[in-house]
Amino acid sequence: MVFIGVLALVFAVLFGILAHLTNKRISKLERTETLTVAELRAMREAAADAAGPGHFRYSCEVVGVALPHRDGLLKSQLQDIECVWHRHKITRKYEEIRRDSNGNRRRTTRHETVSALTSGTAFFVEDDSGKIVIRPEGAEAIGADKTLDDFVQHQGRGEGGLRIGPVTLTTRQGDGTLGFKHEEWVLRPGARLFVHGEATDARGHLEIAKPTEGGPYIVSAKSEEELLRRDTRQLTWWFVGSGLCGLAGVVLLLVALLR
Repeated sequence: MVFIGVLALVFAVLFGILAHLTNKRISKLERTETLTVAELRAMREAAADAAGPGHFRYSCEVVGVALPHRDGLLKSQLQDIECVWHRHKITRKYEEIRRDSNGNRRRTTRHETVSALTSGTAFFVEDDSGKIVIRPEGAEAIGADKTLDDFVQHQGRGEGGLRIGPVTLTTRQGDGTLGFKHEEWVLRPGARLFVHGEATDARGHLEIAKPTEGGPYIVSAKSEEELLRRDTRQLTWWFVGSGLCGLAGVVLLLVALLR
């Protein structure tokens, strides 16, 4: 009972930390100003006049439609879909047989990611006043279209290479592979995006990228209002979980001590 009580208190602390981080994220979203591209350009020009180019940094949000960068549209790796951003993950499901301390064989199902890629190519977001470069490296992409979500059973016909789109996976006979789960997400051209990040001219032109001093970097097909509603619900659950686990932990420890 003591162990369970301590474990409950550990979860209470963990949920409390998650609640704190979620609350910080909500506050950051609420405090950050949503600007037009023209307003950001004017701020960057003023900063360049005062301190020279390359020194502009400003936390901001923009809303607009996604457009391909100068080199044109990308194509997703697994389904060859035209997009401005894509991500895929391939997960191997396999069985592992081990012996316990008594010599009994135990069969366990496990998963491992065998291929994962997120595109880093820049694209534009355009509003009524102009367009701005978005650098997606390090961004949390929310609300992207999930264009692929399936599981393909492995036939187990000896060794060789299993080809999935441009990805080749090496398989071995008797390696316990049950199959592969394929997932892919894309942001399509014309999608309306909400971007929360840092406007900068460090590369010589105005763009939005991951904040240099940390904090959320979000590229979302969901609106800011939708994100705030989601995070507020999550915050409520973290608080409730922390409170219940903390109460349960204290009660269990008291009962154990009074026995």
